[in-house]
Amino acid sequence: MRLNEKVALVTSSRQGICADTAKQLAGAGARVMICGRNAAQGRDTVAQIQQQGGRASFILTDVAIAADVQAAIDETIATYGRLDILFNSIGGPYPLDGPLLDVSETTWDRITETTLKGTFLCCQYALPFLQNAGQVGSNSTIINLIEQSESVRNRSVTEICQGGILAMTHEIAQQLSGSNVSANLIWSGHQPQRLNRTILSLLTDQVLYGPARPDEPAQAESSQSAAVPFANSAEAIMYLATEGRTLHGCALVVDSSASEN
Repeated sequence: MRLNEKVALVTSSRQGICADTAKQLAGAGARVMICGRNAAQGRDTVAQIQQQGGRASFILTDVAIAADVQAAIDETIATYGRLDILFNSIGGPYPLDGPLLDVSETTWDRITETTLKGTFLCCQYALPFLQNAGQVGSNSTIINLIEQSESVRNRSVTEICQGGILAMTHEIAQQLSGSNVSANLIWSGHQPQRLNRTILSLLTDQVLYGPARPDEPAQAESSQSAAVPFANSAEAIMYLATEGRTLHGCALVVDSSASEN
């Protein structure tokens, strides 16, 4: 299996892309720790993985709380002995988010703590163990996911945090340059051709468009060129998990609307 003996931490128990990612990672041979605030969803995903013969565990975690993140990392190491893949998909729909002038301080604090601070804490606490895996000859990786949909239009705080995660991924990649730890980002959205690719290119070393598969590496495209996006987020995530050592500081663009048709 492509990820045999690898250990992955998925930092959300949400159904959809997070649960699907955990299942795919386990199906490729990885041992998976899922953390999140929804215990029922997380344990349901673990049960489905185990029914398919995979190995997975769940720990209740609020990623906005440093002690919780530390506990999730500690539990991962205690259970599986190492950490090779960190998959961050932090955030969700926030009904109180909206135009900047209408957002309350409480809403700002909650969204930025969960989304931006949560991503930061997970990366910071996981990095020593990812680096340790890299030192023993294995390649480890951070994969950050940004999901943009029609529902987040005019969601000011969410979009500000997404920009912060993009910049954070670039900064981590720069600091890890030359190591066996890669850091990349997946930008998933409806009609990604509307993205400001100039900004993406400024904040990442490359903007990549698919299709990409292990036997056919993704090709870097100019920010002004036409692109054929990845088929879906799961394809891009698995590509980075299995072949991410060849990419560093990149943004992979996924057209989520294409996978719905």
